[in-house]
Amino acid sequence: MDTKNLPINRKESIAVARLIDQLTESLELELIGGFQGIGRPVFISDINRPGLALSGYLEYFANDRIQILGNTEIHFMEKLSTSELEHRLEAMFSFEIPSFVLSRSLRPRNIFLDMCNRRGIPVLRSRRSTDEVISSIILFLAEEFSPETVVHGTAVDCYGVGILITGAPGIGKSETALELIERGHRMVADDVVTMRRGREGIIFALASPVIEHHMEIRGVGIIDIKSVYGVGCVRNSKRIGLVAELEMWNEQAQYDRTGLVDEYVDILRTRIPYLLIPVRPGRNIAIILEVAALNHRLKELGIYPAQQLNQKLLNLMSADDA
Repeated sequence: MDTKNLPINRKESIAVARLIDQLTESLELELIGGFQGIGRPVFISDINRPGLALSGYLEYFANDRIQILGNTEIHFMEKLSTSELEHRLEAMFSFEIPSFVLSRSLRPRNIFLDMCNRRGIPVLRSRRSTDEVISSIILFLAEEFSPETVVHGTAVDCYGVGILITGAPGIGKSETALELIERGHRMVADDVVTMRRGREGIIFALASPVIEHHMEIRGVGIIDIKSVYGVGCVRNSKRIGLVAELEMWNEQAQYDRTGLVDEYVDILRTRIPYLLIPVRPGRNIAIILEVAALNHRLKELGIYPAQQLNQKLLNLMSADDA
């Protein structure tokens, strides 16, 4: 599988409006100020608590991040005189700030809201705790800024192992996935598979929002897997643990028959175990992929059947020589 020329997409920024749209329900967000600034861009997935900035220390102020205001920051502002708070906020607002987010339904002082309204800096408020707000925003932004690419293939969940099936057009990727679904496994995406690198280099396959759960079967046409087989046979995303490339059987090719040497393919700078599976009449590829998935799970547990058998044979040969 050639992954060297796959285009890698990475968002350079997202608007505060997208954060509002995606997290309003889970964080119970409300926009209480700076309404005209919801188009402000966010460039980084980290957040900042501006306690030091409010105290007047701005040398290392991380102004390009979402600013979280919790009990500590709000109570500190309440203790400052109006003139002192205005002076410190003026110094802070000399920097470009994407947005403020308040936790625990806290209410900032009017001077803070007035200054944010004048400068168009969105002020959001959540009923959730500060820890919940921070973790939710960080996870959301990390996903938004994750690099991704699109591959031609089919992604399935087989015995809990995410398998990306690739190969030339017409090789039988969709038909193989269809048989796996018949055998009780689940489909993630067909034809157009979005690959996204999450935290710690984990690669996820995601269904396209346009064609999700649909599959093209030559001679039949497009079918809706969720409608035909039920909601239990589909999922929207899955961590990919194995890449299986289907290839028409080539008599001159040397295919792996022992499994002693593990092969990998690089996707978004992450190594994924790789199998090249030859296809010809009489070979049930779906069953082969089931076995590959179970064998992969054994390897994740530290059990390598091929190496164990090889070691047993070497021990026998050593005993015979003795």
